[in-house]
Amino acid sequence: MATRTIENKRDRLATILVTPFMTCSARLPVYLLLIAAFIPNTVYLDGLIGLRTLVMLGLYVAGFVAAFTTARLLKSSILKSSDTPFILELPQYRMPTLRSLALRLMDRAHVFLRQAGTIIVCVTIALWVLAQVPVIHTASGALSAPELANSLIGRLGHFIEPAIAPLGFNWKIGIGLISSLAAREVIVGTLGTIYGIEGGGGSADLQAALHRDLTPGGAVALLVFFAFAMQCMSTVAVVRRETGGWKWPILQFLYMGALAYAGAFVAVRLVDHWLL
Repeated sequence: MATRTIENKRDRLATILVTPFMTCSARLPVYLLLIAAFIPNTVYLDGLIGLRTLVMLGLYVAGFVAAFTTARLLKSSILKSSDTPFILELPQYRMPTLRSLALRLMDRAHVFLRQAGTIIVCVTIALWVLAQVPVIHTASGALSAPELANSLIGRLGHFIEPAIAPLGFNWKIGIGLISSLAAREVIVGTLGTIYGIEGGGGSADLQAALHRDLTPGGAVALLVFFAFAMQCMSTVAVVRRETGGWKWPILQFLYMGALAYAGAFVAVRLVDHWLL
């Protein structure tokens, strides 16, 4: 939406197409979960910097490089245009106060609870319902929920598993990828719900469960996938509104999805081969 200030139509479109590569706060819960579960807490330079920090920074850099490279490709091909002067009006800079910081934190927390929080709750409830059907009859004649793999949500995960298996993902991760289309951070709640149904609970149990279902290469592949993929449908809707049609958001979604798949495919093989 901020690109409305760009006068050149092609520059504005190019900016819209590359902006989702920038790491947003919605990706952070996924990064934190996987990094804490799979990346060892190794430190370098006498404890000045750690491996987990380097991985987190690397994901930010990967998004920046992808955005920069894509922008160069667009500006040298289909969105080529003449250079225009860059004008930026700088605001007045002041030292932040505790009051302004507190108000900002309260505002962002309220936005999260109102938007992402409601999405997470709704998706979690929907997943639980889909995991309880179809209802089966036990030997005693009582009604019971099916095994997770045989439920509706389990069948959906098994349906897409062949497509994501080359990335080191199983059907449970596939369910998380589908649910993350509502909002990227929803995958954390989704995996918590899935493994909670199977008897797990808590962050430590979730990390242990992920260790059973993901290799280190698969975990890195999932990080790379989230760094590049455009999974948030609200972003797709905004791009459609700002570009006036479905052509560009569909191309953007497919391009970012293909880049994420290719990056994850390479990552899982490089990491697992290196560890072997």
